[in-house]
Amino acid sequence: MIDLEKMIVISVEEQKLRLIQNDYKIAEYSISTSKFGIGNKTGSNMTPSGHHIVKEKIGDHVPANSIYKAGEFTKEIATINNKKAVVEDLVTTRIVKLEGMENGINRGSGIDSYKREIWIHGTPAEDKIGSPVSHGCIRMKNDDIILLFNSIEVGTPVNIEMKLIAKVQGRKTQFADRGHTFRLKDRRKQSVLDSALYNLSGKDRRKLEERRKDK
Repeated sequence: MIDLEKMIVISVEEQKLRLIQNDYKIAEYSISTSKFGIGNKTGSNMTPSGHHIVKEKIGDHVPANSIYKAGEFTKEIATINNKKAVVEDLVTTRIVKLEGMENGINRGSGIDSYKREIWIHGTPAEDKIGSPVSHGCIRMKNDDIILLFNSIEVGTPVNIEMKLIAKVQGRKTQFADRGHTFRLKDRRKQSVLDSALYNLSGKDRRKLEERRKDK
């Protein structure tokens, strides 16, 4: 059953992805969108804007830093921040495929986000996260995409905004450009991580916990 009270909000200006549930921000991650800016045309290598949903999730329980080609696990493991891996624009760890929901904006001939293969995915170029350097997709750190992957499901709404137009008044923040209103009351980051970790297998959970301790 789809949790209709949960959604992803992506701010291109801030290079941030926020997971919202029941009007509360339950997680926030730094990301990397396209170095070519915002756009919807096929072949533009730009990140599209507007309303999307999670269409497919690929890579459940695949090892962290695994390399994908054409959306398929290659059984190879990437070295994080390795120059060759960064130049090759590798897709790693998990893939969340997006489908546009707005005809003429991100859905339809020549502008279709799903056919353009606009994904949220891991990257070996973790040192570039926080800056727009992708080829259209939304890149995340590998540990972060695992946590997000385990916190969402097929059908989860995704909204990609050029700017996060916000006026914070007490507990409420107005997303004026599309009318969203969320009470951005941060829950403890530790509880968010623990919740996502719970959905991992025992082996994967131990590995991720060890990497968190080493940071």
